[in-house]
Amino acid sequence: MRVLLLTPPMTQLNTPYPATAYLTGFLRKNGIDAVQGDPAIELVMMLLSRKGLSAIRDELVDGVTSSASVEFFLSQSDAYLDTVEAVISFLQGRDPSLALRIVSRDFLPEGPRFLALSEGSSGTDVEISDSLSWAFGSLGVQDRAKYLATLYVDDLADVIRDGIDSRFELSRYGEKLAASAPHFDPLHFALQSSPTLVDRYLSELTTQLIQKFQPTVLGLTVPFPGNVYGALRIAQSVKKLNPSIHILLGGGYANTELRELTEPRIFDFVDYITLDDGYSSVYQSQVIDVCTYISKNF
Repeated sequence: MRVLLLTPPMTQLNTPYPATAYLTGFLRKNGIDAVQGDPAIELVMMLLSRKGLSAIRDELVDGVTSSASVEFFLSQSDAYLDTVEAVISFLQGRDPSLALRIVSRDFLPEGPRFLALSEGSSGTDVEISDSLSWAFGSLGVQDRAKYLATLYVDDLADVIRDGIDSRFELSRYGEKLAASAPHFDPLHFALQSSPTLVDRYLSELTTQLIQKFQPTVLGLTVPFPGNVYGALRIAQSVKKLNPSIHILLGGGYANTELRELTEPRIFDFVDYITLDDGYSSVYQSQVIDVCTYISKNF
């Protein structure tokens, strides 16, 4: 057997959620073939790439929206395509030399998120530069560049939310569908609706992960409401790809919101829900028999 553990989108991109790493290490220590992936980070990497922005632009051209973020993106789309991969590389720490070009304020297209820099001043380049110097100091080039690059990424996230998928945010995906939801209907309706570009990219990533690792068991950790929609979208894709894969759902959201579960439709997407500590439940289910053990105990 092989266990694949995934953190669905979205979590904080600069703070990887540790559950799958700990559980993968525990299972390997006990002789179980376990691997992990992070579709949240990979999804953002697909979207914030030259290819991803080209696909976003193509979809936006056919749509109608009054969002300032979308309008600015369409007017500066070539500049975004030319800079996005360099900016992501810089934020990943792969190209720190780009900081000087970023802080020059001549490299990045500056959309609505940058307007905050001119608040409280007349908006001249000198005054804005002085305000950033006050915040970061004359030697804080790297930090200043990271701040500006983050505003750039936030602008792109706004474009995706306003023009492609209203559920999308950098640290959560479809959170309102699951946060203290009294019933399953809104989430179920969203999962049955036509997939957005973000959904299609997530399905593509899921296919790649399943083909690469060939798991017999898929574990999805859902620590927050903002992971539920992504987790069920992944599960939905896996059911179509290979229905024989056993899908387990666990994590903080399951431990709180699903402790008194009465909605059977969730089991159209996942096979089992594990409560509390995942170490013993996942480990024992492998040593004994995943189907028999979990069906008796959960």
